[in-house]
Amino acid sequence: MTEAVILAGGKSSRFGSDKAFAKYGDSTFVESVFLCMKNIFNRVIIVTNNKKLYSGFDAKIVEDIVPGRGPLGGIYTGLKTAMSRRIFVVACDMPLLREDFISYMTSIEKGDVIVPKIGLFTEPLHALYSKSCLTHIERQLKENDNRIKSFFGKVQTVYIKEDVLRKFDPEVKMFFNVNEKKDLAEALHV
Repeated sequence: MTEAVILAGGKSSRFGSDKAFAKYGDSTFVESVFLCMKNIFNRVIIVTNNKKLYSGFDAKIVEDIVPGRGPLGGIYTGLKTAMSRRIFVVACDMPLLREDFISYMTSIEKGDVIVPKIGLFTEPLHALYSKSCLTHIERQLKENDNRIKSFFGKVQTVYIKEDVLRKFDPEVKMFFNVNEKKDLAEALHV
């Protein structure tokens, strides 16, 4: 079993307001991501810095165990909270997710980390992490290294290559995320 973890604790400083609740069509970004996760996974965990905002979601709502450490802290909290051996981690501002591709990712059994890779760039906020990553993440948090990719070389990391990604999404739009308000229009017309 795999659980989904939605990271929704960002400061949205470039966006100017909480982008998780920015309107996206008839819903919000976080609602869109949440519905996608509920279609694939039996259990969804939302990691946030404000639990009250998510009280209406049918999910386990948790605050960062180690606050202020960005996405790495969110992954750590998700792994510590999960009942399953591994989690699928996604950011709350990725409205163009592909359920078929996420299901494909979860079908890959081997690997401590399963992460898409386009050229030299990985998508660590659209990836699977197993509990075997916890000791490496804990070490990084103690050393004030918040870079997610820092531990990839210390665990069995499986990279999903671009040619495979493009079979599911030829233009690879599923990793599009919203950082600034100008990205909203693009998200609605992609």
